[in-house]
Amino acid sequence: MNVLDHFSIPYKGLKNGAHRFIFEVDDAFFATFENSYVQGGDLKVELDLDKRPDLAIAAFQVEGEVKVNCDRCLQQFGRSVEGDFSLHIKTGLPDPDQDEVLFIDPETSSINFATYIYECISLLLPIAIVHEDIKDCDQEMLSRFTSNDDDDDAPQNDLWDSLKGLKFD
Repeated sequence: MNVLDHFSIPYKGLKNGAHRFIFEVDDAFFATFENSYVQGGDLKVELDLDKRPDLAIAAFQVEGEVKVNCDRCLQQFGRSVEGDFSLHIKTGLPDPDQDEVLFIDPETSSINFATYIYECISLLLPIAIVHEDIKDCDQEMLSRFTSNDDDDDAPQNDLWDSLKGLKFD
């Protein structure tokens, strides 16, 4: 059985009204997505689905911790994430102008929310993923990135120095 199959809900047989589903996201979930920033995690995702005859509204609440690599020192660390997302589900043909709407065929029996949950978790991460305090970074790795401006052995490029004197009027 595929790890992502646990994130499917039976949609066609679901009665109209409010429904709640709880998903546990772990390391195996993130391992199924290639080139993921997230190495693993332990999260709880609550899905409140309000199904109506013509539309369904899925409200996701994500809370937990993910394992990511620090962009500064490359060390893996845990970062807490928390957020809310919503998705409208309509039957019919896709409309490219509507971003937060999932269009499904009227005969769709189940919906798998794994990809949408993964995208929601990814959007909760900042652009620069770094330790909150630089003291938590791997100091040995940071010492390798320091530059020495006093390096007198560096070759000088006289070509660019000669071009500095040109003036364009």
